[in-house]
Amino acid sequence: MCIGNDDGVRLRRARPVTLAELSKHDLKEDSWVAIRGRVYDVTEFGSKHPGGEILYTASGTDATGVFNAFHPKSTWNLLKDFYVGELKDDRSQQAKEYDADIARMRIELQRLHAFESSKLYYVWLVARNLLILTPGVALVMGFPNNPFLLLLASFLVGLFFQQCGWLCHDVCHHQLFKKRALNNMVGLLIGNLFQGFSVSWWKNKHNHHHAVPNVTETCAGGDPDIHTLPMLLWSEKLLEGEDLDRLPLFLVRNQWLFYFPFLCLARMSWLSQSIIYMTEPSTVFIGGRAMKTAEIIGLALHHLLMFTLAWQIPSWALAILFYCCAQATGGLLIGIVFTVGHNAMEVLTEDEMKTTDFVRLQLRTTRNVTPSWFTDFFTGGLNYQVEHHIWPTLPRHNLPEASRILKELCAKHDLAYHCMSLYEGNEEVCRFIRRMSSLDEVKKRA
Repeated sequence: MCIGNDDGVRLRRARPVTLAELSKHDLKEDSWVAIRGRVYDVTEFGSKHPGGEILYTASGTDATGVFNAFHPKSTWNLLKDFYVGELKDDRSQQAKEYDADIARMRIELQRLHAFESSKLYYVWLVARNLLILTPGVALVMGFPNNPFLLLLASFLVGLFFQQCGWLCHDVCHHQLFKKRALNNMVGLLIGNLFQGFSVSWWKNKHNHHHAVPNVTETCAGGDPDIHTLPMLLWSEKLLEGEDLDRLPLFLVRNQWLFYFPFLCLARMSWLSQSIIYMTEPSTVFIGGRAMKTAEIIGLALHHLLMFTLAWQIPSWALAILFYCCAQATGGLLIGIVFTVGHNAMEVLTEDEMKTTDFVRLQLRTTRNVTPSWFTDFFTGGLNYQVEHHIWPTLPRHNLPEASRILKELCAKHDLAYHCMSLYEGNEEVCRFIRRMSSLDEVKKRA
């Protein structure tokens, strides 16, 4: 006897798979996942998966939430080749009702056409970014010997970098177009050329973060955004397995002093990582060899344009000041947003992650920023960080509607929904890193 899935795909004979049996297949070498009540063996698919080994972060678990978040409906056609059996759901009625409510949220957003982007809105965002950049360039060209106006110019260029970061983030999450190739092309323009970041490098890193936010480790790696030792420590759990005697814990001991300087250096670090990524084989790029070539050209043009702009300043000292301040501003303005989104929130081990579901994981590890016209602009829509993590392909301008729907679910199921002002969020992060610097394990070795 064969059965069909929701899209009419014929599957092999079904056999029941319990949650206990599923949980035993939690390695890269033996990886099963459950999606919408069906179990699939994806062990051999890692080398072919467009997102790479990120799929193994869900090994041994119900991956319905993360699968829906990242994949278009057409992906369902690929699953039939990996079918194992039907997941035996022996959970409580309350748990089943909770899952049904989660599914209804997506259905409601689809009914509202919330996954459809406004192309005019994104044209306006590109135009607005260029309006930020233009006076910065004009100040450099018109007043190359005025240090105060050059500092203002560096701030505008840094703000341009920040806003391009948010826009590239939207595009690389495929919020703009249904066709991923079109999003990748726009990503090359805004990411590689305007921003100086490799699109493929960013996707590799950021999608992994989305799959396991604030998770220390999985069989395919943990959240790269919290593995920032020895500069910053985000949880005592991250000290487990580390040779503390070999770490320069002086930095961690004083991270409350170095925090903002580190953020100022963040953009330079990302620029360097993007350049280093160009040495990777073509297979790790989202479009293969052609994409790698395009990315190299985009990054080269970005750095050439920045060098040309700084070259207009006769004084070497002022030119270096302008360049460094622009990079530092870009890093700081991005940093004080993304750290508020997740840092000083709960950090989970792999075992702890496997005891929760996708939506609860986002709620436990993510913090929103109180909406206003300023935070909507300054954070690039990431003041709705929780909603974005649950529905990453949802266009920025529709996140407020998603927030309304999610808050109803949280109220019904008594789930915490974290939201505070940008100032309060940064204040909480600063208090937290000072507390981390005072851990006994850090103090006695620093």
